[in-house]
Amino acid sequence: MTIARAAGRLISRSEIVERACSWLRDSVPYSQTKFHQNEHGIYRADCSGFVSMAWGLPGKPEQRHGGLDTRGLVLMSGLIRPEELKAGDVVIRADGTNRTRHVVIFAAWAEEPGHYWAYEQAGGQRTRLRSVVYPYETGAELYTPRRYVSVLEP
Repeated sequence: MTIARAAGRLISRSEIVERACSWLRDSVPYSQTKFHQNEHGIYRADCSGFVSMAWGLPGKPEQRHGGLDTRGLVLMSGLIRPEELKAGDVVIRADGTNRTRHVVIFAAWAEEPGHYWAYEQAGGQRTRLRSVVYPYETGAELYTPRRYVSVLEP
């Protein structure tokens, strides 16, 4: 795994999943301009704000933008092989515009070959857990699996 730089506090995979489920529970509507507040803080209600919250990175007011953008998430993570994916890792597309960049939180491999379960905060949707074709349905060649540098193993 290649590590770009150190990040925030150490966090367990189970805590990442628990935090992701808090937005699933709240059924948070997607927005690049609005924020969601719950017991984990105040974060931008888009995909990278969702991952920032799940990873326990600073939200608002510490980070005025309510979490990192997808490029910032890349700096807080290391590239891994697909077969290394574990709950709390991400599959991310960090290039392009705010309309093409995207990130989902890996939950588990699905029974259907080539699919995985992902926590997702996507345009036109509310927070959801859904089956995704690996690596992602659109622009698949641009998505990579990554691991937060401060995640506790295993």
